[in-house]
Parts: sequence; structure tokens; C-alpha cells
Amino acid sequence: MNLPDLPHRASPMPGAPPPVSVQSLGSGSSGNAFLVRRGDHIVLLDCGVGIRTINGALRERGLRLDQIDAILLTHEHIDHVRTLPRVLGAGMPVIATQGTFDMITIADNQWLPIGPRRSIEVAGMSIWSLPVSHDAIEPCGFLIEMPEACITIITDLGSWHERLRGAIAVSDLVVLEANHDDDMLRRGPYPPHLKRRVASTVGHLSNHACGTAISSIAADGRSEPDVWLAHLSATNNRPGLAEDTVRDALVTSNVQLSVTALPRQEPGPIWAPPIRESRDSYRPYEEPPGAVRSTQLGFDRLGGC
Repeated sequence: MNLPDLPHRASPMPGAPPPVSVQSLGSGSSGNAFLVRRGDHIVLLDCGVGIRTINGALRERGLRLDQIDAILLTHEHIDHVRTLPRVLGAGMPVIATQGTFDMITIADNQWLPIGPRRSIEVAGMSIWSLPVSHDAIEPCGFLIEMPEACITIITDLGSWHERLRGAIAVSDLVVLEANHDDDMLRRGPYPPHLKRRVASTVGHLSNHACGTAISSIAADGRSEPDVWLAHLSATNNRPGLAEDTVRDALVTSNVQLSVTALPRQEPGPIWAPPIRESRDSYRPYEEPPGAVRSTQLGFDRLGGC
């Protein structure tokens, strides 16, 4: 397959490192999107929030839709792709797995296929896919690796897998799902079949599972990322409860990290990386051996919970 050219691809920048920032534009079942900026370059990870929200965030940065370097899609659920037709410009690359591409409508020459063991370079960023278990065709999270920072974003996953450990271990910012409190889900108003779906291994990650995963990695002392909690349920969770549960898990491992629950329906804080002593001081990511294709079951593919 002939891959599209990347019109905004940048050469390495001499001198001072370019500014890097990350912002969530919404994180929940009503819509998900993240802007990742490096200098004058920007990628949009998912586009499930309204077009006004996306345009507003770009205007604040002095940018326009047609200046987006690439769109990264985690999976085909509507809360992650709702605004894709309004964002997608002619020739704009879309980075997605084969399974996600099969479920959306874009031109073949705009698709940049991504899978385990191979990164894609965009504007000085190395994009890695991270296979996850979720009820979509071929869902993934992403690691965005650059000399100034490494960012892992995994918004939907039903169960933790050790193959994700390497990405979090090298990251300065980790965005990880903390969808529900186990007790609130069990006692809440959802019908039994929906409770089973959310709690299944291809559903959504709980606060407890999120905290356990992060604390197990941070306990070795090599990883001290800022942590953003994503995709909180409006029915089965509360921001303060999610933060407290994850912090409690960290305390048991004698770890203290910055933990913030992202807003569900509005833009969140803007993150910038710590200043490094050297641009070459980051730990490069290595794809773990035996990486596997993500799996799915035949649940409703219309959105998250």
C-alpha cells in the first residue's frame, strides 16, 4: 500500500527544545479527544467531542483544523469518532489499526496503518500503538514518544495486561481509564447485562484496577509520571472517589504521584513536561516481545459507559 505523505513532518529542531503540551478536550461516554502539541505541530487523539470544542482549543494555540498533522484513533466507538467527518481534511493522515479502519469511512490514501512492533513518525513524535482488551474490533491505546516527553494515553480497556507496563514505565504523563467504582457499579441502576458488560475483561477498567496497575509500575522507583484518570462514568463513579482510590493504591506501594480525574464534558488542564537536564535523557520505549493483536467480543459498539 502506498502511504500518504505527511505534509507537516518536521526535521529535528536545533537549539532549545520545542514546547510540548497535552490537553484533554473531554473524557467520558459523551466524547473523548486529546490535543498533543510539539512546537507548531499538533496531533488530535480521538475526535468524539464537538467541533466547537476542537476549534476553540486550536484557536487558543493560534492554529486551525487544517494544521493538524495527524489524527490518531483508538477505536471506532461513536464517543471517539463522532466528529471525524467534520475534522478530516483532504490529505490529513489518520493513524489507526486495521480493525478501526474497517469500521470508519475515510479514503484509503489517508489511512496510516499501525500495529504492534512498528512506530509511525509524525512531526518529531514516534507514535506506538498499545493493544488493549475492549469491546471494539481492534482497539488500542497510544504511546507518543519524543525527546522532550513520553505520553501514554489508554482511555478504554476492560482489563490490565502486563504488555502495557513498558509504555507506562517510560512515560512522563499517563492517561489511564478509571471508569467505575466496583461497589457503585454493583449497587447502581444499570441492568444486569450492562453491569456484566462494563465489568467484563473487554469492558472498562475500575478505579481499583487502575490504581493497582499504576502502583505496581511506580513502586520500582523508575517511573514517576503525572497521572490523569480518564473516562469516568457519570453513574458509577465520582472524581474524588476515583482519585482517592488510586492514591490509596499508590500509598500501599510507598509512592506519591500527582493524580487528577479528567472532566467528562469539558476541556481539562494543560500538561507540560518537566525540564530535562538533557534532551537525550529519556528512556526509549521498546515494544515487548510477544505483542499480541487485541481482541473483542460481540458487544454493542455504539459507545462507552
